[in-house]
Amino acid sequence: MRVTLKDIAQRSGVSVNTVSLALRNMPSVKQETRENILQIAEELGYFGQKGKAEMRNIGLVSTGERLRDSYFYMSFHQHILSTAHEYNYNLMVFNGTSCDVAPDELRRKFESNSIAGIIILGDMEERIAAKVARCGIPVIATGTRYDNLQVCTIIEDNLKGGLMAVGHLYGRGYRKIGFLGNPNHSTGFMERYEGYMGAMMHYGLPVNPGHVVTDMDQVHVYDYPRLFAALQRCETMPEAFICTNDNMAMIGMKALLAQGFSVPGDVALVGFDNTVMGKMAIPAITSVDVHCAAQAEACVKKLISFIQNGETISERIVLPVTLAEGESVGFIHAESSKNLERAL
Repeated sequence: MRVTLKDIAQRSGVSVNTVSLALRNMPSVKQETRENILQIAEELGYFGQKGKAEMRNIGLVSTGERLRDSYFYMSFHQHILSTAHEYNYNLMVFNGTSCDVAPDELRRKFESNSIAGIIILGDMEERIAAKVARCGIPVIATGTRYDNLQVCTIIEDNLKGGLMAVGHLYGRGYRKIGFLGNPNHSTGFMERYEGYMGAMMHYGLPVNPGHVVTDMDQVHVYDYPRLFAALQRCETMPEAFICTNDNMAMIGMKALLAQGFSVPGDVALVGFDNTVMGKMAIPAITSVDVHCAAQAEACVKKLISFIQNGETISERIVLPVTLAEGESVGFIHAESSKNLERAL
């Protein structure tokens, strides 16, 4: 029968994390406690199990949808992988659906793969995230937040990003500013929408409900025919759209061009994430830069500190954003501003 860290913890009267730290000779464990744990592990035959004392893997848990998203999340994945390697950790990826099992079974799964800590990437059903958090291994979530789950989360300052985006447009003369994208798709999208709404109030600008275009599928938000139809139903066009991300801005630009509008001549666009694809678009997308690489590094460093110290802190860390100017925003003057009406 396989001996687990939980077995050793129960015999030792300490936590699973403390056992893990002791077996890896981490300095945060008292010498007396370490010796007791090592003796119990020896008695139970733990050291006969190949590779158990060398837990140098970080597990990345995400949904299948996020793992297939080469646009942004795979880029985040690559940054996490690169940073983990710098600290001599390997990275293993788990689909969230495979984690929808009992916590004990999940713990055994992670232990068998020598997982020392877990990063939850992007929004995941809280019920499944809770099972990951209860498996006795340090956990950090990034790009999301949970209402009831007490874990450390790291995310960009989307509210400030919304303020920056609207402020940039306001400074260039835009007053009729809309929003493009479904806020219910993710935590990030919802926060960007909230940032937009707050910024419009901050600058004293009215929000025209007809310019808030959110009629996209909650999951398949980049469905071009549906987006095209949603824009086509607008009786008037705003002078600019704040978009949930660069991908939405580029698809929106395609739909606008197909309907006879120019960017930024008729409608300006501001996205989020400052992606390579957004920079390559013609015109290049003005975007709120969420500094993906810095987020990935912060996640890995914080997780490793939890692994080494044997304790976790439930906190929400919000990282700064900046504005990256492209060519999708021009200048507009009040006297020449027009409300673009469709020919009926």
